[in-house]
Amino acid sequence: MFRYSQRKFCQSLLKMGTLRVGTLHDFRGVEHKQGIADPKEGRKEVFHEVGHAKITDLSHPDARAATEFSVFNFGEGPLDVTFSGVTFARTFDHPDCFILCSSSSLSTSMFREFEGSDACIRIVDLERFYDAVTEALNSVTPVVFRGVYKVSYQTRKERWNGKNWGGHPALIKEFEFANQHEIRAIWQPKFNQSIEPLIITNPTIGAACREEFF
Repeated sequence: MFRYSQRKFCQSLLKMGTLRVGTLHDFRGVEHKQGIADPKEGRKEVFHEVGHAKITDLSHPDARAATEFSVFNFGEGPLDVTFSGVTFARTFDHPDCFILCSSSSLSTSMFREFEGSDACIRIVDLERFYDAVTEALNSVTPVVFRGVYKVSYQTRKERWNGKNWGGHPALIKEFEFANQHEIRAIWQPKFNQSIEPLIITNPTIGAACREEFF
């Protein structure tokens, strides 16, 4: 995986293991540079449309939707319920967490995706890298490492799939960011305290990386 940034920050990472770890809610800030800021980070809506449905059985998909969206209590006994021209919706706003973004793509075009970046770091030992970041974060505030995931590029208004609530809201970005091929590592605070982006230092972080030359 690869991280694109200004050369001075890449050198600081390699030499001292210094790294800025952002937060999900901080990414909403409009003050961030192009390619980073997204005011809808961590948010999404799931909806289900009903044109016309006469429900006499709880196995009916619209009955299951009404139950899952908590909009109707069918109770017990015989059913005779009609829905017409309604939309069920549920909004999600994921709690704040620490996020470290990388990319699976190695390309000079990525410098255009991340405004101000002019250097690239390759993470050559992923396990060592994320263990070191986790250790450094825990030295400041207790966290649980939730893993590393690919970002899904999609609309934040998601049609209910009939099974679950779909894509994780912390792993969704708008289609306009799709060329970034983003990978996200997530750390959840152990307690419900507010968090802010942290600048951490752990020499092992730098030792797990190398500068990538094109």
